[in-house]
Amino acid sequence: MTGPIAVTGATGFLGGHICDALLEQGLDVRAVVRDPNKGAHLTALHIPMATADLADADALLIGLKGCSALVANAALGSWAGPIDRYMAVNVHGTARLLRAAAQAGVPRVVLISTVAVYRTRLNSWMDENAALHGPKRRYFLASNLTTDWRYALSKSLAEAQAWDLARELGLQLTVLRPGPIFGPRDPKLTQRYGRLMGQRRCLVPTVGVPQLAALDCARAVPGALATPQSIGRAYNLAGPPTTMVDVLRTLTALTGAGPQLVPVPVPLWVGYRTDRARDELGFISRPLDETLAEVVAAGLG
Repeated sequence: MTGPIAVTGATGFLGGHICDALLEQGLDVRAVVRDPNKGAHLTALHIPMATADLADADALLIGLKGCSALVANAALGSWAGPIDRYMAVNVHGTARLLRAAAQAGVPRVVLISTVAVYRTRLNSWMDENAALHGPKRRYFLASNLTTDWRYALSKSLAEAQAWDLARELGLQLTVLRPGPIFGPRDPKLTQRYGRLMGQRRCLVPTVGVPQLAALDCARAVPGALATPQSIGRAYNLAGPPTTMVDVLRTLTALTGAGPQLVPVPVPLWVGYRTDRARDELGFISRPLDETLAEVVAAGLG
């Protein structure tokens, strides 16, 4: 890598951890962000920031000039507005970003996609060849119970489009598909842990969800950049199916306090095979007690 690695969405939860993982490997990073005022974590790490919105092709081109690779991480998450907004950001914005990368002479791209691109099957291990969501809204998917259909549809369209643009523009593309993530600085799932830990009693379904520490997910990015074999391939990044009962019991053991748990038996789980990422990218999902200990040390809630 002769130039820095550009990371979009670097002020966000996963984006910040991607920057951490790249720095761990001694790589130079440039954060391409909408609002540098939200980049306190980046400033503390002395990461330079370029200001660019996914809607602004000229600013993206300037932000990417001189970079060796792009981590296309910026996107809207679940429940962030109407479908038109998802299309504008996740689909059209991603296309604009990849075209800017090609114009800026940045050949190497790692796209952060999601396991939401799959047609989720319950109680079944899904690998990278599992059936994908497709270009239209699907009303009867198991993932619709927990994932915003707008997010799933837009990310599915964005990924399909990225593969097409990679072929058209000559980009060396790798796609990473993370499952649900948690960890320090998380404004969503980890904060939910904190709210539940503050209750006296919790009714908790025993559904198994493939939860993954954000840093474990992020460490697959430098693994992909260092592995030519990853070009043209997609990789699942997920933890083992884990129930909220497991999470809360582990947090109680780590903190010495927690709610009284009332498990509600629901014999369902979702699982993703991660053999390819383990073997080719060095991906590891660390044990739950180790990753939750990091959450406790950083402050839960």
